[in-house]
Amino acid sequence: LDMIEIRARLKDEDYTPFVIVSLQESDRMNLLLSLMRSSMTELELGISGALNVTDAMEALAGDLQANRVNALWTEKAYPSLKLLSSWFADLLLRVEQLMDWTKALTLLKSIWLSGLFNSMSFLTSNMQVAARGNNLPLDFMVNRCRFYNIKEVGEVQGLPAQGVNVHGLFMEGAGWEDGKGEDEGYITESKMKELHPTMPVCNIYAVHIDDMDWNNMYHCPVFSTSLRGATYVFQANVRMDPDDVEVRWVLAGAAMLTQDD
Repeated sequence: LDMIEIRARLKDEDYTPFVIVSLQESDRMNLLLSLMRSSMTELELGISGALNVTDAMEALAGDLQANRVNALWTEKAYPSLKLLSSWFADLLLRVEQLMDWTKALTLLKSIWLSGLFNSMSFLTSNMQVAARGNNLPLDFMVNRCRFYNIKEVGEVQGLPAQGVNVHGLFMEGAGWEDGKGEDEGYITESKMKELHPTMPVCNIYAVHIDDMDWNNMYHCPVFSTSLRGATYVFQANVRMDPDDVEVRWVLAGAAMLTQDD
């Protein structure tokens, strides 16, 4: 990602919260790609005899043979449990999204939330934009989710009236019943052999905390990976069936993930 060229196209007024996030994400991606390139080059030189083979080179060679992500790469990367082959394919998709985003220098019609190093920063930017637009204090803003009844990004018509569209979420510990027409879907029992069902495209928009309605909603935690814990991203409001109770999903450990491991 050519950051000099990208920044040269920006004027002072173009540095919106979302554009700043795209630049931060691109910088982090460049650091990761640079590390991968240099370590692979060193390994190649070590194998050819041009350099002395170090412990780091041996570790990288072993990881490549075992289809593991190298520990040094992991330090600069994002939380992931994928094997190297699928991790690399995932990496290329992340680069592609960043290239599209920095080329447009405006919000895409839907952001692949899973493809960000720091998705929490992106969601905070969403609240910043809403707070500035409505002259409200950021500390009193919260993100609210509304799931469309579409799962293919190609079906998204354009930018939402408010907030952002995101995709790439998966449910764990539960399933999802699609809504009909304009009615939103709701959380339900998981189906056989569906460990991580794909969630629909989601419109996330920020509201004042006093306007946040949790009636008939499940406080659904969102994590980057199925390890959960330190990979927590945010808490989403997920609609329940009118006769449902939230404790059912708390006991089931229902949560959303940004990656299908």
